Amino acid sequence: MLRKFPCSMAAALAVLLCMQPAVGAQGGSAVTPPAEQATAPAGYADLLALYREFRALAPVPVTDGVPDYTAAAMETQHRALQGLMQRLARIDDSGWPIPARADYMLVLAEMRGLDFNHRVMRPWARDPAFYSTTNLGFGPKMQGAFAIPALPMSAAAAADFAAKLAAVPRILGQARGNLLDARGDLARLAIIQKGIELRVYERFAAEVRSHHPELEAPAVAARDATRDFLEWLRAIEASLPAHGGIGRENYDWYLRHVLLLPYTWEEMRVIGEREYQRSMLFLKMEEHRNRRIPMIAPATSLAEFERRREEADAERLAWLRDERILTVPDWLVPPKNEGPYVLPADRDPAKPGPFDAPIRRHFFRETEDRDPRPLRAHNVPGHLLDQLLLQRDTRPIRGDPRLFFIDGVRVEGWALYLEEMLNQAGFLDGLPKTREINYVLQAKRAARVLPELRMQANEWTFREAIDSLTRRTPYWMMPGDAIAMFDLELYLRQPGYGIGYYIGKVELEALFADVAAAEGRDFDLKRFHDRFLAAGRMPISLVRWEMTGKDDQVRTMR
Repeated sequence: MLRKFPCSMAAALAVLLCMQPAVGAQGGSAVTPPAEQATAPAGYADLLALYREFRALAPVPVTDGVPDYTAAAMETQHRALQGLMQRLARIDDSGWPIPARADYMLVLAEMRGLDFNHRVMRPWARDPAFYSTTNLGFGPKMQGAFAIPALPMSAAAAADFAAKLAAVPRILGQARGNLLDARGDLARLAIIQKGIELRVYERFAAEVRSHHPELEAPAVAARDATRDFLEWLRAIEASLPAHGGIGRENYDWYLRHVLLLPYTWEEMRVIGEREYQRSMLFLKMEEHRNRRIPMIAPATSLAEFERRREEADAERLAWLRDERILTVPDWLVPPKNEGPYVLPADRDPAKPGPFDAPIRRHFFRETEDRDPRPLRAHNVPGHLLDQLLLQRDTRPIRGDPRLFFIDGVRVEGWALYLEEMLNQAGFLDGLPKTREINYVLQAKRAARVLPELRMQANEWTFREAIDSLTRRTPYWMMPGDAIAMFDLELYLRQPGYGIGYYIGKVELEALFADVAAAEGRDFDLKRFHDRFLAAGRMPISLVRWEMTGKDDQVRTMR
């Protein structure tokens, strides 16, 4: 959880953005030191108490390792939530300073997120992949999903894991009774997931004998329950409604009232297509300019891959620091020896290692194995800096990880923005083929906006969406590409994820333009980035409200 910034970072990253005047309101972006923060407005303590009640309500009850997603339990939770929402509506924040009002909006959005889960998403009833006991991959999943531990374990850890394994048959038994509105595309994705999970349990049951023989029986029981669940899904899949989306009207409501996005489905379709066209234009111009230069050969060993990545990380962070692009704190240290991008399917025991011959590269590996500079910016400083800041933020609402993907568009938009910003600001100057890779990455991200929109509107099936993405990605994405499969599964199961990269970048660029226009020749790139990060992990519409004082977007989201 984003704990407090160290004192050495206070001036640069402005933890207490709440004391920061809006651009144009008081002539600049000076930051009042943390020691001078104002007291909380009257009524804020009520908001904080209500927020804590809500956070206690959000997890479902668990009995003997089995989370309760039965209809009765879900009805009880939803009814309690409605009472909290009524109490929130009675809190008058109209006279509060903008940062406190932004906190109110965060609480409201999270409550709406849980309400939307009950009214529309209902993953416990619609999405068989929700019951991922082994925590395979991203996206919505049951509470209490666990990872398979490394062997051997301590006696205490083995006993704890035995209890988790023992719960698996009961979890999957309850799932069959809960999945009364399962959807065909979601079931087909769950069949793939459960196949991997079955092989994971099979391997664990075989390996655990020599380390913890007492775990073999519960591991076999978990394996058998997973196989039974998989067979049940295969038996019902053909009879289910084909599409798995939430519908266009629900999608628009979710975007505006939970994710706090100022765009509609149709507006994002237009924006996404324009961004795709723009990326393809820049790619082809770059290719023409570099037509006599061969493409970079990919790394063919893990050692070479790690060497390229480590050098690229050091070069990138030094450049950001030296060029005064943003504050690069001393504690922003990239992890070493991470290996290539790991997908849930890569945990399948049937798959070879990433550099086992013949090397099979998915789309992202085709780009990063050649030159890690463009894609790696997404994580360093992108996601890594975001996460480290989150761990240092002590603000009682803003410092918590957000529920229901409410900060997701902000997080992914910032990360994609960095990829393009580094290119436009000169980091890739003198690296013509690396610039081409950058534009290929951009085009691919733009090409997945339309598949999410069409799937969520129930206009395309998953297979139709895959076909669109693979056809429109310029290079390195064949039918069946692991990244294409992973991406679109996630975007079907978690609305807003796929559009978040490009639409979040567009939002950030719009904020950039607002601040730059207000500050004129006094605009400073480093100060802008530091202020943006200081606001915390919340929707960009709220960051914009704080940084500019403009509430035109937020007014439509109450």
